[in-house]
Amino acid sequence: MRRIRIALLAAVTAALMPALPEVPAQDVLLPSDLQSRNSRKLLQWQGGSDDPAAGEEGLYGDRMVTDRPHLAEAAATVGLGRVQIETGYTYYQDSANGSRVQTDSFPETLLRVGLFQEWFEFRVQYNYLREQSDTAVSQSVLQGSDDLYLGAKLGLVEQSGLLPELTIFPQMRVPSGSPGITADEVLPGMNFVYVWRVGERLEIECNTNVNKRRDPNLGSFYTEYLQTFNFEYDLIAEAILFNEFAIFSPVGSQSVPGQAYAHAGIQYFLLPNLQVDFHAAVGLNEAADDFFGGSGISARW
Repeated sequence: MRRIRIALLAAVTAALMPALPEVPAQDVLLPSDLQSRNSRKLLQWQGGSDDPAAGEEGLYGDRMVTDRPHLAEAAATVGLGRVQIETGYTYYQDSANGSRVQTDSFPETLLRVGLFQEWFEFRVQYNYLREQSDTAVSQSVLQGSDDLYLGAKLGLVEQSGLLPELTIFPQMRVPSGSPGITADEVLPGMNFVYVWRVGERLEIECNTNVNKRRDPNLGSFYTEYLQTFNFEYDLIAEAILFNEFAIFSPVGSQSVPGQAYAHAGIQYFLLPNLQVDFHAAVGLNEAADDFFGGSGISARW
């Protein structure tokens, strides 16, 4: 009798329950599908596209994206499992008050490695400086390794309409440089990158950098704000032209003045994973260097 009562109860319950609609298997979004859809960026604008390829590869497919040679750094990460090396040389020249300063900067080697997710990148940079100061009666040379740069790049969201693509760079310089060049202290900072793709060929790339810096004249520390506005134009599949404006604004320094630059150049792709670049800039105010320019080469694996 007990088995009969259980069977009757089950039959009545089934008869009273409303029929559930059938869901096609291909419309079911599994957690793994959700992860793959959003893996290129950490977050997503509310109401924005969930297509991971939107705005990522642009007009010319999977072409590498470099942070050099412009001062503005790109929003795109190098990609999970990818390794990218960017290197180059820059010459600086400035004349003021009867003295002339010439600086050589090389190899400007930036190593970028995609780790953990598509939206995360580890970064380390090494550079060597040689500064020569000439006056009418003397000459001095200061040279050695700069402090090592360590950082990460976190891709936050893709562009969605007027809402920009966003990326942040937690970063720092560690006291590893040569005497007279090193800051002798960890210098933390943060870079906020926001980018708009306008049509198929034009991209507007802006950076807001906030970094701790050492005053070389007084030995004290101050906060440096760097604001960049970069306009990149895809001339052809193999070449990008850029024109940017950069403003350095020191806060809390008694001897370091603000500087402004107009900077332009070309990035040429010998292969989708191999780029050469040429760039030059002029100072827009008296405190800025008169000129700097150089070239470089970058590769991705």
